[in-house]
Amino acid sequence: MKDVAIVSTGNELVYGSVQDENAYYMSREFFRTDFQVVLHLTAGDVPDDLELCIRQAVGRADVVIVTGGLGSTEDDYTFRVLQRIFDCGARVHEPAYERLKSFLKFMKRRELENDVRMVTVPEGAEVFDNEYGLAPGYAIRHGEKIIIAMPGVPREMQLMFDGKVLPFLLWEHQAGVRENFFLRVVLMRESEVNELIKKMDLPFDEMTWGVTAVPGMNNISFVKRGAGRLDRWAIMSEARRVFKDRLLDPDSESLEMELVKLLTEASATIGVAESCTGGLIAKRITDVPGSSAVFRGGVVAYGNEAKIEILDVSAATLQRCGAVSEEVAGEMAAAARKRFGTDIGISASGVAGPGGGTDEKPVGMVCFGFASPKGVDTFTRYIKMDRERVRFYASQYILDKVRLHFKNG
Repeated sequence: MKDVAIVSTGNELVYGSVQDENAYYMSREFFRTDFQVVLHLTAGDVPDDLELCIRQAVGRADVVIVTGGLGSTEDDYTFRVLQRIFDCGARVHEPAYERLKSFLKFMKRRELENDVRMVTVPEGAEVFDNEYGLAPGYAIRHGEKIIIAMPGVPREMQLMFDGKVLPFLLWEHQAGVRENFFLRVVLMRESEVNELIKKMDLPFDEMTWGVTAVPGMNNISFVKRGAGRLDRWAIMSEARRVFKDRLLDPDSESLEMELVKLLTEASATIGVAESCTGGLIAKRITDVPGSSAVFRGGVVAYGNEAKIEILDVSAATLQRCGAVSEEVAGEMAAAARKRFGTDIGISASGVAGPGGGTDEKPVGMVCFGFASPKGVDTFTRYIKMDRERVRFYASQYILDKVRLHFKNG
């Protein structure tokens, strides 16, 4: 098994402005192969710090992957640091340069002196074309080591990694992709998932497994040890037994994807009325290709006036119960179903914070409504998190409510 070290560079990473999606993505993809990620290192836009990280990575791993620092600005140092470490020459990669000139012409912009940096690669390097951006990636050899540089923009990096870099490494090291199977469990704590996996009646000596937590969901990966096939039927059967309705269908990459699939299969439609979630519920549904067949529309009725004028929520109910109440959430859901002429109407109204909470209705209290031909159902959840996660988990709870309605009949 070959060792891999991942080096990420960019001030935005060390400042905490953005999360390192690239290291997470590659580590997850390498897990199912004969490569083993042993280090994650991060450096800001400081040449000496980046050099220190790369040298440490080269000393530890067979493959070093650097993401970021391939742009045209003064603080893009990856190529210059690699030159300093490995004493390699430079050349302009002509296909990438032609793509750059074509892009600038289309955008009606003139070429600047530093633009050529994006398409400059080491002499003798294996070049990976960037079909979704301007800066190509490349691989250089240092003895038996391979050092790969890729753009830091997650979409560019991920598509380059999947389509070019991973196949290149598998070929170079004659490595394989082990049989693997992924499952997703919604609205459970990672520790709960971990304990339930241990109760699955499976030959764990023949496989490795891991749990990756993301907001509102846990991704479970099962990977075969060595050659052979995983018994996916047995894994799925045991997963259904221990996780029950918390388990998503293996083909569903997200809760909203499964929801749209279930709505489509039932030839059902849905409308949304939102307050504290600010349109997030509608966004998540419409992020799924094909959602136009089931999603009719949504309303963000943030203030009480909007709830009254757009959704016909009773002013008396608002006065008596307050906007954050199951009574108002129920009226909102019923109004969404009526206004959009749908089979299902859903709603969310709560206190996302950081202010606005009271002893009776604290920050994180969210009330939900679910309207169907059978009537209106309401429920409340208390989400003790920051504003962003209150809103996200609120959307997760109501989408899961719709999912279970169709999944369990």
